[in-house]
Amino acid sequence: MKFDVILACGGMGERCGLGYNKLLLNVDGMPLLEKTLNCFCHQDISKIIIAYNANDKSTVEKIIQGRDNIILCEGGATRSQSISNALKCVESDCDYVIIHDGARCFLPKDCFVRGMQDAVQYGNSVLYVNSVDSLRILQDDISLPIDRSIIARIQTPQIFKKDEILSAYAFANGKDFSDDATLYQEYIKKPIHLTYGSEENIKITTPSDCRNLNGGYLIGNGWDTHRLDAGRKLILGGVQIPHDKGLVAHSDGDVLIHAIMDALLSAMHERDIGVLFPDSDNKYKDISSVKLLQKVLGLVNSKGLSVKSVSAVIMAQKPKLSPHIPTIQNNLANIIGIEENCVSISATTTEKLGMAGREEGISVSSVAVLEYK
Repeated sequence: MKFDVILACGGMGERCGLGYNKLLLNVDGMPLLEKTLNCFCHQDISKIIIAYNANDKSTVEKIIQGRDNIILCEGGATRSQSISNALKCVESDCDYVIIHDGARCFLPKDCFVRGMQDAVQYGNSVLYVNSVDSLRILQDDISLPIDRSIIARIQTPQIFKKDEILSAYAFANGKDFSDDATLYQEYIKKPIHLTYGSEENIKITTPSDCRNLNGGYLIGNGWDTHRLDAGRKLILGGVQIPHDKGLVAHSDGDVLIHAIMDALLSAMHERDIGVLFPDSDNKYKDISSVKLLQKVLGLVNSKGLSVKSVSAVIMAQKPKLSPHIPTIQNNLANIIGIEENCVSISATTTEKLGMAGREEGISVSSVAVLEYK
């Protein structure tokens, strides 16, 4: 049997309160969308069709780079419109269509394999789990209990015969439905077969869901390198270090703060400092990198995040930095607004190897951890 997958990825992340598509969130070191794609590594999966938001096209293209079984399709104003658009891209020789929420990135493999098997046996398959909460229905000013044993919480993937789901959407003619099983049953008039899913198969929807990703933390990496030259001040972490050379840059050349800023931006899935503070803009000429860091920290705060910790390794042959590290750590902690023990700075030589070893420049590698407030 041949299965095509449709991923509904056309949302804006409004309920998450992120200001950008939740599918670009960092999950286990990768975008959420990439983690969802990895759920569908199976020999019977032919094509994966991503119904994307037009604003995210360039980012989605980067995420899928190197994958030759993916088709991009611009989504619509509603989920149903996005799925309808994507169905036009399904292969003609496909037998079944798997429709899945792009924001369900924790789908266990055994769940969708059971779903595929049940779809072949019963004609369709929809994943579900039981309700673990007590339920009541609200009627005017009173509430009435519901037997939770007869309630199913519906998940995705939802799997249908290609011809039937195509017909269902054609009959729907643009009408919006909360899920594909409801639309299918409305127009095809066949019962839905429920396949037990998993409590792990959550859909990232709310700010709380985002906070719980990665244990509630976002992690980013940063790296920067600047050339050393005479006649420049050497500034690291906002602290001037005595040396006969300084770092060359459009700003003050604080390579340590630059790497930390890129780590913070990486954790938020934002563009790097070269995009935010381009060297083509004269207002950043010789600017203190502390001021730039404060701008990045403002962005962190605007997203409802705070800095949990920062660490960095400075690679420099000279000068000897260990005597200055306590001052640097204290200064950075004060700027960022965290405890000094949450800032870890170390320095190493490269045993006279490479650019740093030849005293031509200094490189810094940094990691930042953010948490939701």
